[in-house]
Amino acid sequence: MPAPLPALWLCLHLPLLSLDALGPWPPGVTLPALTWESDGARGRRVHQANAAAQALGVRAGLRLGSAQGLAPHALVLARDVAREAALLDRLALALGQLSSHVVVDPPVLLVDLHASLRLFGGLRALLRRADALIAACGLPQRRWGLAATPLAARLLAQSPASAWAGAPRRRCTTLASTRRLIAPLPLGQLADQGVPAEWHTPATDAMLIALGLRRIDDLRRLPRAGLRRRGAGPWLDALDRAWGDRPDPRVLHEPPETFSLRLELAGRADGVAPIEAAAEPLLQALCGWLHRRWQAAQGLRLSLHHEYSQRRHLADLTLDLDLARPSRDPQHLRTLLREHLQRLELAAPVDAISLGLLRSVADHGQPVALWPDVRTQALAHGSLIDRLQARLGRGRVRRLQVQADARPEKADRWVDADQADVPPAATAATAGHATPPTPAPPRPTWLLPQPELLAEQHDRPLHQGRPLRLLTRAERIETGWHDGALVRRDYHVALAADGRLCWIYREPGARWFLHGLFG
Repeated sequence: MPAPLPALWLCLHLPLLSLDALGPWPPGVTLPALTWESDGARGRRVHQANAAAQALGVRAGLRLGSAQGLAPHALVLARDVAREAALLDRLALALGQLSSHVVVDPPVLLVDLHASLRLFGGLRALLRRADALIAACGLPQRRWGLAATPLAARLLAQSPASAWAGAPRRRCTTLASTRRLIAPLPLGQLADQGVPAEWHTPATDAMLIALGLRRIDDLRRLPRAGLRRRGAGPWLDALDRAWGDRPDPRVLHEPPETFSLRLELAGRADGVAPIEAAAEPLLQALCGWLHRRWQAAQGLRLSLHHEYSQRRHLADLTLDLDLARPSRDPQHLRTLLREHLQRLELAAPVDAISLGLLRSVADHGQPVALWPDVRTQALAHGSLIDRLQARLGRGRVRRLQVQADARPEKADRWVDADQADVPPAATAATAGHATPPTPAPPRPTWLLPQPELLAEQHDRPLHQGRPLRLLTRAERIETGWHDGALVRRDYHVALAADGRLCWIYREPGARWFLHGLFG
């Protein structure tokens, strides 16, 4: 039997998932807040409470009335399981920037980092990137666990003594270190997270307590056959999965075929700053979706939905973002969105936003070059065009586009800066030939608006009263029969007396004209 492939599982645990799902909350909010859920005949009970509410004595499981007595000014919200699932789904998409192996295991997320270590420059850099990504999504309360098995990573993330936030304090990258860290954890934690609910009964818990089992490593010291006869088989199976002695297959998160997400705001947004902060989790999810699909965004649409009382009178605001160069870089997309939002005037408060992908192109990535290459320069140029268009307007940034026409005055035209070049169609003379085209003769950078008639002396052209010296043979340009603007010219590069290079032509049997100047 072949050895299993190595794995390194990172687990994200949100201690305040139900509160985070009802956000995003403005940064620095210290108001006591709690969520409640119905407990059937026992009434409403506290599900989660933030640090400010806990400082007043509010705890999970407390009756809602008692909690309101302890914290009369607390923000009380009903738990919304659907929004919790939506938050985990958004984060799973965002973590797609780091790995394609993402698992949603409510209430945690698992990411296999083993294949991404070299890509991001090692484990420490990758962990910093993961923590910065989740922080950018507006989730300050987060715990991480790192282990060689997914269940062990979850045990460490949900154990306050072993979890870490921000930069990791411990490295648990091998099976031996994983076993060493999970061994002293409470056995009840393994039961809560690894044993099916139908097997986790008070009778079995009482039996394990009677046997003196308190920690995970206590379970390993007793004979397994006797424990299975007493109904502790599911505990042993969970232990084997956490210990690495038993396979623990997981269903990977699959991104949707198309990207479109909506986010309800925690309160009314009257200005641009809260909208920009709320759009950040959606941008991170989009970039993760693009990485998972090997795509780059070419067009986005941000929709701002007014509060319910204004929807009958005001239509939703939509911002279409067209990119000169396709991108899946969150920093570039954030800068582009900020430029659009700064020119926006809100007619009414906004209580929800949505982000959709309009167009995308395939992007399979490119190897990193030691020196700047053409692709790097093109990406930098595209980013500059995107910023200029977002700041000045799409129709105000233009560039020259080469046309398939030999007539100099028709060889190019002004187009929008982000308009794609259309390759010229093959002519009958060149179709089917594999030989490279002949290099074009030199052309001046600037053409005169209209050709300037030159004086002549003894059949030689004069410029500013002094003769021009021809430096090249005649270059015949004869075309235009197809559109009724036929030209027949013989072009030369000529040297003026002051040292300037001129581009002049002569029509057969006619006069000389100055058409352009070289730099």
